[in-house]
Amino acid sequence: MELFTNHKPIASMASHKILFLFILLGFLNFATTEPQDQSSTPFYLSHACNVDNSIANSAFQFNVRSLLSSLSSNAPGDNGFYNTTDSCSLSIEPVIWYDECTVRYFNRSFFSTVDTTPRFALLNTANISNQESFMRLMFSTINKTADEAAKDDKKFATRQTTISEFQNLYCLAQCTPDLSPLDCRSCLSKVIGNLPLFCEGQQGARVLYPSCNVRYDLYPFYRSTKRTKPPAWVPATNYPDADSQISEDPTYLNHSCPTNVTVDTTFQMYLKTLLFYLSSNATNGKKYYEDNVEQTVYGLFMCRGDLPSQLCQQCVLNATQRISSVCNSVQEGIIWYSHCMLRYSNWNFFSELEESPKTDILSVTIPSTGPIPEQDFFNYTISNTIVKLAEEAGNNTERYATKSLKLTDFQTLYTLAQCTQDLSSDDCQKCLEDINRNIPWFR
Repeated sequence: MELFTNHKPIASMASHKILFLFILLGFLNFATTEPQDQSSTPFYLSHACNVDNSIANSAFQFNVRSLLSSLSSNAPGDNGFYNTTDSCSLSIEPVIWYDECTVRYFNRSFFSTVDTTPRFALLNTANISNQESFMRLMFSTINKTADEAAKDDKKFATRQTTISEFQNLYCLAQCTPDLSPLDCRSCLSKVIGNLPLFCEGQQGARVLYPSCNVRYDLYPFYRSTKRTKPPAWVPATNYPDADSQISEDPTYLNHSCPTNVTVDTTFQMYLKTLLFYLSSNATNGKKYYEDNVEQTVYGLFMCRGDLPSQLCQQCVLNATQRISSVCNSVQEGIIWYSHCMLRYSNWNFFSELEESPKTDILSVTIPSTGPIPEQDFFNYTISNTIVKLAEEAGNNTERYATKSLKLTDFQTLYTLAQCTQDLSSDDCQKCLEDINRNIPWFR
């Protein structure tokens, strides 16, 4: 992710003896039942503020704390918007953005006023194919979303449109509800007008002003506001026992030999040596190992982060035997099992983020009654969970994370994310986010 910021200097007004402190809280709040994730915490994005140490232990600081406490207690309101005023002695002008909310206060009344600074932007730097067509579709959709948000009582709207058979574009626009419809649309127009400056051809972007914000991406990052409560979320996935629990027998998934360049007998001997090194090192709790032979052939294995040592060893052994059979005469090969992944190549790919070749295995279970009423919200729940999981895996030294989310009293969503341990934290997170964006959410 790349960040774009433009923070306006904050002027001091200490000469004023009596000032008013205005505080605003705007956030996405829906009066609908959400999945129960006890470990879920708000996702911090950025903040902009100037710190004045002179207010330490002052009446101003006490008032700010009291007001923030008051705001937090009023946050669950039905319209997702609350503001209040109080007297204060000094001026500080901060704004903080989370994925779920924005909090701001000021020494003057900014209610019903369009403010476009300070600002913050977050980009998905992955390029999109057919950029001209994509950007045209994005601007058309985001402007329609802005029109709807300006007319909405909560000044909030979402919209999705089809890009291809398996891919959608998702857009969101929001203003603080104190703005008039005209001012809301004016604020959103300014945000949208600045999008080409830094997101041309990018798969996704989010731009946040104090008074409004917009976002677009290729995965369902928002929850549907129109929901009914079905008896169950989705039919249970129909996986074999080997995939639904830790089985003694690793399940073969797929393999790829991406080149047709044949190798000589020396390379084949080096490859056999490398595969021996890999299988020999899948012991003593190792979940990841990389090695090379004479800087001619490079390879690694990665076992699932929760596997016992003996199951990892068995999977790697199976993988070395099978890949030596199916890819033995070519320069590169990769094989996937339910328990592990193994790869080799004639070039040093360690610490390189690569997204091909790839394999997709989808469990598509459609109930006899047709698509479930909660499909949009279910898709949002999955994609949002993957986003958080990607960050956790990227920050974990083993590049591995799992998360469980209670959907109903009878159903739980289980997710897992893992990268090879040679990747940096940022590359791991980017790789997992790209997977999220390429999931065919609608089939």
